[in-house]
Amino acid sequence: MSTDPKELISIYKKNGNFDKTRKTLVDNFKKSQTSSNLQLKLKVMIEQKIKNDPNILLKNKGKMAALIQGEILNSKDNSILNIVDKDIQDKIIDSDDFHKMIRDDIYDIKRKILGISDEEFEKIKAEEREKLEKEKARRQTSYKNNFKVKSLVNNGTSHLVHRVNKPPKFNIKDKKEEPKKEEKKKIPFMMY
Repeated sequence: MSTDPKELISIYKKNGNFDKTRKTLVDNFKKSQTSSNLQLKLKVMIEQKIKNDPNILLKNKGKMAALIQGEILNSKDNSILNIVDKDIQDKIIDSDDFHKMIRDDIYDIKRKILGISDEEFEKIKAEEREKLEKEKARRQTSYKNNFKVKSLVNNGTSHLVHRVNKPPKFNIKDKKEEPKKEEKKKIPFMMY
């Protein structure tokens, strides 16, 4: 079951799936709490900017928009951009549901291109699902094996046990508190 990925993407876009998905994401964002938080931060920032410089209202909308955009991009804390980035990360990049939705759409397109019947397609999807579950299980066991906490109890493997022979020494004294040793004053050699 192989077709050209560029062809699949082209068909995905031509069928309107890309626009439909994008519209769904934007609508979901507008309905979310993240959107209201973003609008509130923008409103506070704009009000502060107007309070600092009331003449900004006399400028045309294009200049004002450019000033606001510049301030958002150049702000030190980037909290406004972080709100959007976190939402994108959570709802799109890390979302298994979103990935499954896209994968199902592309499989459906692929099925139509190759002329596969519904029964065969369900069989192929089941095989793919099984392969994904095995991969997920393999990743979990790999994670557990790589990050297993080593036991500090000696179980007959003395070379694995971590021992502290001496406590570390720290020099906490302040140099100003130490009594200064008086150096012997050297008498300069004088020639007569």
